[in-house]
Amino acid sequence: MGKARPGRADRRLSRPAWWFVGGYGLSAIGTGLCYPFLAIYLHQFQGLPAGETAVLLLVLAGAAVPMSVYGGALVDRRSPRAVAVGALLVQTAGWLLLAAGRGYAAQLAALLVIGVGTGLFLPAVVPIIARLSGSEEVKVRTMSMRYLLLNVGLGVGGGLGGLLLGGATDATYRWLFAADGVSCALYAVVIAVFVPLPEDADAVGSQRKTLARFRPGRSYVLLLVAQLLLVTFGMAQLESGVPLAVRTDLGGSTTLVGALYAVGTFVVLAGQLPVSRWVERVHKTRALIAMSLAWAGAWLLGYAAGAVSGGARTTLLVVMMVTFALGECAYSPAFYTLVERLAPPGTLGRATGAAWATFQVGNTIGPPVAVYLLSTPVPFWLVLAVAATAAAGLVFAVDRRMHTPAEPERALSTVAG
Repeated sequence: MGKARPGRADRRLSRPAWWFVGGYGLSAIGTGLCYPFLAIYLHQFQGLPAGETAVLLLVLAGAAVPMSVYGGALVDRRSPRAVAVGALLVQTAGWLLLAAGRGYAAQLAALLVIGVGTGLFLPAVVPIIARLSGSEEVKVRTMSMRYLLLNVGLGVGGGLGGLLLGGATDATYRWLFAADGVSCALYAVVIAVFVPLPEDADAVGSQRKTLARFRPGRSYVLLLVAQLLLVTFGMAQLESGVPLAVRTDLGGSTTLVGALYAVGTFVVLAGQLPVSRWVERVHKTRALIAMSLAWAGAWLLGYAAGAVSGGARTTLLVVMMVTFALGECAYSPAFYTLVERLAPPGTLGRATGAAWATFQVGNTIGPPVAVYLLSTPVPFWLVLAVAATAAAGLVFAVDRRMHTPAEPERALSTVAG
């Protein structure tokens, strides 16, 4: 019998892993159907003033922050699969309440429930992937595939939403909210039925695991600070500050803005798997450093675009989006692999929950930071480049600590008595 090449089979995703990431993509279609149009629905179809609409959206985002921390503790004490299923059912209830509810109080309650469910779900993702993966290479590949299918699902959902809501009525929006709730429920069924997890040795013979005390080491804290910079001055700016700067400061048309985002989306979809194969082969800290420096370079291209005009400006902006998108492809597989590696034994749920909470904070404060920067004489693009460079420096410090023999790679943890 022929002998398989060493390690080839070990790098393949298992069937449960495919079910998990495939369901993630399915659920993302429902998210794409609703999230981009939620503010329009509340403001135009429900007649809410801008201030009240903003409060509702802040409740949606804000509820996810503390619940990510709490959800991480539940993951460490219980099964990440059980937490994920429960969280998705909570999201289902929230979307159905939004679809059926009338009045501000119902909308507030619905968005609060959706935020709670989202926050509870996110800390379970990395622990599930870690349990389904037999090697670090498989973890990287699974995280990359999750991110790829997330973007595909959001793109498909957003496109469908745009088509369906062209001449929308209030009823059309409510049907779409119900459809998102159904997508969450279907994903819960997929995880419950088709994603069995290997037995956790800590839970064998006990219904309640002894919870290890979460004492993050300095490397983990530095990594989260770097993440806060990358999200606040990177990902959040791409969705808020960059289109505003291109439209107002650089005089670009809405057509140009749309074309730039189409280019970025294409690069993420085409580049995710090739970049993830590169991430598999290098130290994850160094992949994250390269990503941060690529983003710094992208923002410098945006700054340079302000000094030229016409086709040269458009070319620089296109190259900026391509550079940023290639860096973005490395973020999820590199960053969350590092979170898993730095988490003390028995604390991966809380380590992941803290990372997701940090992401939510950065994503929430990023847009107002963009508005403030663009209203001042401070050079917007240079601020973003400095933040990305600072993040690279922080990750470099993590890299030095992880690769110095005297420094332990994992933080210390003790068991609660």
